[in-house]
Amino acid sequence: MSTAPLVAAVSNAGGLGVLGVGFAPDEFVKEQVEETRKSTDKPFGINTVLIPENLDRLTKLISEIKTPVIYADTLINVDEQICLHYFKLWHDAGCKIILKASTIADAIAAEKGGADLIIVKGWEGGGHTIVEATTVLVPQATDVLSVPVVASGGIADGRGFAAAIALGAEGIEMGTIFMAAEEASVHPNVKKALINAGDMSTVITGYSTDEPCCQIKNKLSDEMIEIEANNTKEVAAELLRTVAESSLKKAMIDGDMVEGAVMAGQIVPLITEIKSVESILSEVIEGAKVELVRASQFKF
Repeated sequence: MSTAPLVAAVSNAGGLGVLGVGFAPDEFVKEQVEETRKSTDKPFGINTVLIPENLDRLTKLISEIKTPVIYADTLINVDEQICLHYFKLWHDAGCKIILKASTIADAIAAEKGGADLIIVKGWEGGGHTIVEATTVLVPQATDVLSVPVVASGGIADGRGFAAAIALGAEGIEMGTIFMAAEEASVHPNVKKALINAGDMSTVITGYSTDEPCCQIKNKLSDEMIEIEANNTKEVAAELLRTVAESSLKKAMIDGDMVEGAVMAGQIVPLITEIKSVESILSEVIEGAKVELVRASQFKF
C-alpha cells in the first residue's frame, strides 16, 4: 500500500510519492501526511477519487494539511465543471494538481478544469483500467494538451521510460513495481506473488461494473469471470460487488492470495526481485539513458 514509508522513499529518490488515502478517515490522512513529512522535505501528494461525495470533505482537510500535490484519480467521464470548482479551491490552498485520465476526452476536460499535469493510463496498468493502450493514449494526449503529459501503464524499466519519452511524454508513472519495493507496507505474500508472476498472469475483471480492473489471476478472479460469463450485466455487477468486497484488504494486509485481489498490471513478468525504491528509480533512469542513446544511433 502507498503509505508514508514508501511515499517518502519515492520522493527522496527523486520521484513524486503519493499517499493512497482516497477514502481514508481524516485522522488517518493527517497521520500519514505527518509521518511522510518526518521522513522527507521533498514534495509529495495525496490521492482522491474525483467523485463529488468525497470532495467537500477532502477540500476542508486540504486547507488544514496543505499537501504540495493533489492527485485526482478518475474512472471515466471527467466532469469539467467539478474540476473548475474544486481545482480552484485546491490551487488557492497552494496545491499543484495532477489528474489521471484514461481517455483523451477526460484529459482535455481536466486541462480545461485547471489541472497542472495530466497522467494518461493505458489498459496495461494495474487496478482500474480502460480499453486503449498506453502507446495509443500518450501521443494523442501530447498532440492536444498544453500541460505536461505523463505516461502510465506497462512501465517498469528503462525501456518503458525511453518509449514514453519517444511517444512525447515528459515523465512516467509506475505503480506495480513499487508493490515489490522494500519500503512497501504490503503483506510479504503480495511481493512473493509479484515476483512469481509471469506472462499471462494478469486478467481483467469487472467489465459489468463499467469499472474493470487488472489483477493477478487467482481463485477470486476466476469466480468473478465465471459470474460475468453466466449472468446479465446488471445481475453480474451486483454479484461482483459482494464477491469483491474487502478483497483488496484481504490481499494487501492479510496476505490472502486466494480470495484477495492483487491489483497488478501486465508488467509483472519484469519484476523479479525485491529492491529498494532508490535502486528501482536509479535503474529505470539509467536504463532509459542507455536506451535513448541506442535509439539515437539507430540506422534506417
